[in-house]
Amino acid sequence: MHESKYPIVTHARDPRFLTLRSLQTSQGRSRTGRYIIEGIRHLARAVEEHAPIEFVFLDPSVLSNPFGQKLAKRLRQRDVSGIRLSHQLYRDLTLAAEPQGLGAVLRQHWTPLSETKSQRNSLWLAVESIESPGNLGTIIRTAEAAGVTGIFILGTDCDPYDPGVVRASMGSLFSQKLVRCSQHEFIAWARSNRVTTVASSPAGVMEWNTKPYATDFRRCS
Repeated sequence: MHESKYPIVTHARDPRFLTLRSLQTSQGRSRTGRYIIEGIRHLARAVEEHAPIEFVFLDPSVLSNPFGQKLAKRLRQRDVSGIRLSHQLYRDLTLAAEPQGLGAVLRQHWTPLSETKSQRNSLWLAVESIESPGNLGTIIRTAEAAGVTGIFILGTDCDPYDPGVVRASMGSLFSQKLVRCSQHEFIAWARSNRVTTVASSPAGVMEWNTKPYATDFRRCS
């Protein structure tokens, strides 16, 4: 297999492994503008959505899935650089109970607020202070299913590139347009684009589907 030509890394202090480990932290992701994904489905979806894959890592001892092997070979033939990790080092990088032996490093992609325009009948989502990575990942997955055009990440508390978010999104992250801005910037954007906003809160006193809207959100899909 072509990916067997990737150099092997067995030591936890190897700089290449330390770089991968750093992407498990918010500081590492913020500093480099990169993030890490793991699993055949996630990597396949990243390829499908033309996500910017910069580096692959794999564990040949568990990469037994034929499709996963073909995917690794395909990336190698595209001259995507990578390494082979020992089984223990690979385990240290994954959240999966049963690792599939294939992962990658991708470049984060943020759409500048200045380049974000709202089209007629488009649907946008803004999230703020989502504490659980799993919850944020589920929201991103649901947003794709609902046909959301893009997601505004308000403030710095939410990190859509956290490994837990990426895993819970089930690949939906790669198809979403992400915009980072403050709450005030989002409000100004919505006003300038004449976007109707609907806010929800656990402390809200009104059921979301009892208020008349200009758009019937119950039919958005």
